[in-house]
Amino acid sequence: MQIFVIGDHTTCLAFALGGITTRTVKGREKTVTALQFAVENQKIGLVLITEKIAALVRPEMDKILYTMHRPLVVEIPDTIGSLPDRPSAGELMMSLMRQ
Repeated sequence: MQIFVIGDHTTCLAFALGGITTRTVKGREKTVTALQFAVENQKIGLVLITEKIAALVRPEMDKILYTMHRPLVVEIPDTIGSLPDRPSAGELMMSLMRQ
């Protein structure tokens, strides 16, 4: 299983230094293309995408999250930090456990 990161230049650079495959994107079209690549590549099991980039392609993100079994897609904060209206990872886990 491979990890694939979709994000801004600085976030991708940080992960690339650790040997993880990344795709730097700007704009909706490039982000959709990167997501399609990740979904079609059978070797990719985990996609990390920054929250700001994910917000650009919310319909596509929801389709992957709710209808496909792979890859696992996780939204992460970028190098500036989390978006103010996003729940923390702990809050998300607690809401899942309550259901």
